[in-house]
Amino acid sequence: MKKALCIAAALLLVLLQAQACGEEAFRRANSIGNFSEGYAAFSDENGLWGYIDRTCSVVIEPQWDLADRFSGGVARIGVSRAGASGRLYGYIDTAGEIVFPAVCSAATDFCEGLATVNVDGKYAFITPDGEYAFDGRWSDAGYFSDGMAYVRINGLYGFIDHTGAVVIAPAWDDVYSFSENRAAVEKDGLWGFIDNAGSVVIEPQYDTGERFSDGLAPAEKDGLSGYIAPDGSVVIPLQYDSTAYVYNNRAWVKQDGAYQMIDKTGAKIGEAQWRNVFSDFGWADLCRVNQDGLWGYVNADNVLVLDAVYEKATRFSDGAAAVKKNGRWYLIDESGVDICSGENTQN
Repeated sequence: MKKALCIAAALLLVLLQAQACGEEAFRRANSIGNFSEGYAAFSDENGLWGYIDRTCSVVIEPQWDLADRFSGGVARIGVSRAGASGRLYGYIDTAGEIVFPAVCSAATDFCEGLATVNVDGKYAFITPDGEYAFDGRWSDAGYFSDGMAYVRINGLYGFIDHTGAVVIAPAWDDVYSFSENRAAVEKDGLWGFIDNAGSVVIEPQYDTGERFSDGLAPAEKDGLSGYIAPDGSVVIPLQYDSTAYVYNNRAWVKQDGAYQMIDKTGAKIGEAQWRNVFSDFGWADLCRVNQDGLWGYVNADNVLVLDAVYEKATRFSDGAAAVKKNGRWYLIDESGVDICSGENTQN
């Protein structure tokens, strides 16, 4: 019996040592990506990428030159080309097993159950199990959104559906993916919008193409940006140096070198201005802001709820975010407490 207890104790010690080692790898990481589906990509001191979970433990050992977030249980990874510049991309599952080999010169996340890949100079679409969705191949293609993806045919852009059938004939010099029943399209250097039937609803007139979110789209003309409605009416005048997408009735606009939060009417939210920001409100209740070179988090009232004390910060996902302070990474909750150690990183 004593021998059995000693063996059990030894196994527990090995497990605790392995867990501590895995946590230390997280603490010393060079870089960490946003959490998605319970995992975050991280790079080690050798620049190789693997994955951690929400216990700060390494769950997939670093082995790739690049790793992205999980979507639908699948993530994109990248490896260096032998004897050539650039990377080739493939996909893994949450066990770290390859589901599509690293043979793609370009590859997207999975959207609406499909990912867009470039193999041997042609774009195609694959499923999460690594199979081609249909036989079509194109010289360029985007991701699926609102049931369609753009493709280039004979030098012009149109849209296909989930069967690979062309549903909007190619007619545009460039396009964006659909969002909220609108897609930005470009003709002769100017951008407008079509609906999902392919009809022009906003004539090309803007300098850039964007997408709609929360009922508005950024629009730029003559170096100034504002927001337009799906019918083309200007809702917020073109008066800013730059504009970000609207999420949950909040957007960031830049003017005179600083970022300010506004709502969908253009009204300012709070008085605080920031050196840099992320548009996180589409995913979380808190948003990253930069003050004097360090990152903190504000709420939807533009009130700082986590002081700007972090050298790096990821967006919150399911109540947790990875932050770097004094050269070490922490996994914090929305009060700034490290989930794995209980340390308050705001002190």
